[in-house]
Order: sequence, then C-alpha cells, then structure tokens
Amino acid sequence: MVINIRLSDRTTANSDDPLGRDWYGSDPGATPEQLWANNRGDWFLSTRSISDERWAALNYQGRVVLVAELKDPDHEILAGNTRAPKKALIGRVMTAGHSMHEALIGTQVKYPPGNRNSIWYGPDPETDGAVDADLLEGWDLPGAGGQGLQLDADIRKAVENAAQDRLMGYYRDRGWTVTDTRHNRPYDAEAVKGAEQIYLEAKGTQSIGDTVIVTRNEVSHARQYPGLCRMGVWSGMRITDGVVDPDVGSFRILPFSPDDGRFRPRGFDWTLPGDAI
Repeated sequence: MVINIRLSDRTTANSDDPLGRDWYGSDPGATPEQLWANNRGDWFLSTRSISDERWAALNYQGRVVLVAELKDPDHEILAGNTRAPKKALIGRVMTAGHSMHEALIGTQVKYPPGNRNSIWYGPDPETDGAVDADLLEGWDLPGAGGQGLQLDADIRKAVENAAQDRLMGYYRDRGWTVTDTRHNRPYDAEAVKGAEQIYLEAKGTQSIGDTVIVTRNEVSHARQYPGLCRMGVWSGMRITDGVVDPDVGSFRILPFSPDDGRFRPRGFDWTLPGDAI
C-alpha cells in the first residue's frame, strides 16, 4: 500500500512545532526535499498500519506531487500528545526516472466522500494490476490458497473487524477477560484469566487460509513471548455489500509460534502448522 498524505495550502507553523518547521502544506517554490521535510509529520499514524509500508505520496488538490521511499518501520515519535503520540515518517524523495516516481506523480488520489482525514492508504503500483493465474496468490480472493492483499479499504476493515470480534468472543465465552489493543500494540487483543495472560492475533481472509500475512512487529512480539500468543484465522469468508456472512467459512485457533512455521518474504507469509484448535 501507499500512504497518501493530503496537503493543505501553505500554512505558517506554530512556534512550538514538534519538527521545528516554519511552514507546512503545499509550496510550489519549495524543492522536493523541502516539501517532504515539511510534510512528513506530524500525523496520527498507527505503528501497526505503517510498519511494513514502503512508499508515501504527498498529494495536493487531488494529484500526487511527491513520492518518498520509507526507510524506518518505527519512524519518529513526536513529543506532545502522550495519549496518542503523533509520528513523522522517515524516508527519502524519489526523483524523476525512478519507477515509483513515474508511476505515481500526477495521478489522482480519491478519498472517500466526506473523509477529512489527511491520511489515506492506496494501492501500490508494484502489486496493483489485473488478476490472472500468475498473480492470483497476490490478492485476497475466494479459492486462493493463502491470504492475499485486500485493496478495498471498506472490505479490508469489515474482514479485520469480523475476525477480531470472533476471536475475542471465543475467549470471552470461555471466561477470559479480553481487552482490544489493536490500535496501539503489535497484537490485536490480550486475554486474562486468573494468573494467565495471553496475546491474541486475528486474521480474516476470503482464501482457503493455508497462509496468512503477518508483519515484522507481530513476529517480533511473538518471539518475545513464546508460548503466550494465539492466532485466530477465519478463512473462506464471504462479503456481500460490505457485510461479512457469519455462517460462511472456517475458524481456527492455534499457537502463534513464528519459528515453528515457514515464512516467505512479503511482510511475511506464515504457513500454518496443523495443530489448530
């Protein structure tokens, strides 16, 4: 995915600006490097959402004006708001002649109607394209072997929410106290029963579910807490008019032990072991 950032007109920054900027927004007289430096933050960005993204694009009046390659999965946390710290992206500007610059510069960015958020995740030209037999595994489609990319933001959100609600409900029904942590932790929820505490990760896919996509942060956390992480996988999901059918597909829960599975590069694809509950 590409992290799209919508620019306002040039605006004078506050004297206590966390990046020490004099201004932010669009400035036709600025160099690309100046434009990036003055607009790479400060944004409310989920670490989980941006940790595996490679590209960011600044857009003004609906058109991409700058493309940057991101370099740090954690990026820069800015001081100020302790409840939900803002972040600044770390990356470098792509110049004319680079394939991503040529693919994105001048293209239109369409935000949902009424959306006032400056951040919007769009398709990545490196993975976007027509679906054929050779590309089938790259998309989250019914009948595919493993979880693929879902570029429709509404469907992606519906699938993710449904899978997490089902996983949390499973543990609540068995007497666990479950807390939703998906927005500020590298796992979706934590469950507590007496002295026991475990970490939950949910994956939803329209595919058969032989593999699921896991992020570097998810893998790192699971390796830090061996034996304490559980993965819930809802595969074969059906979505009609943006609504998930609760009676379709299969749901499995299994230990999330990354070093017991098999990975291949993407974020990571994790091939599920056979000991699901």
